[in-house]
Amino acid sequence: MRLAASIALLVLPIAAVAQVYTWKDASGKVHYSDLPPQDRTINSHRLGPSNSESDNIVIVPKVATDKQPDADKKAAEAKEKAAQAQRDRADDAIRQQNCERAQQNLQGIESGQIRFRMGANGEREALDGSVRDAELAQARQAMDSNCSPRPAKATKK
Repeated sequence: MRLAASIALLVLPIAAVAQVYTWKDASGKVHYSDLPPQDRTINSHRLGPSNSESDNIVIVPKVATDKQPDADKKAAEAKEKAAQAQRDRADDAIRQQNCERAQQNLQGIESGQIRFRMGANGEREALDGSVRDAELAQARQAMDSNCSPRPAKATKK
């Protein structure tokens, strides 16, 4: 019984393959049939299995997978933009902190109070004269670089 069922399953696809006959009648009309005409010259074509609804199921995933690389690319670009925005926010926060420190340092130097720094030998040195002027210039430069608006980034074309 199993042998007969196996043979039937093997022969079934062969039966699905059909032969189609085409011919023109006296008026020029084209006829198609699975049986050959009796007294005419014919063109014979062997056809494969017919298309069924199950064939459409295969096509739909192919269309969806064709769009998948574009969707993946867009998702990666969106993720990169979000990461860049987060890095920009972190950089802005650091710039703000550095700006506040530079402003406080500049105010301290400009206040006229005697300020000290640690020397190379570990002793305190007073900031006066040319040393104070150099520290003042350095504090102004730090404030300008940290408190000025961030330069615009070049955009990709």
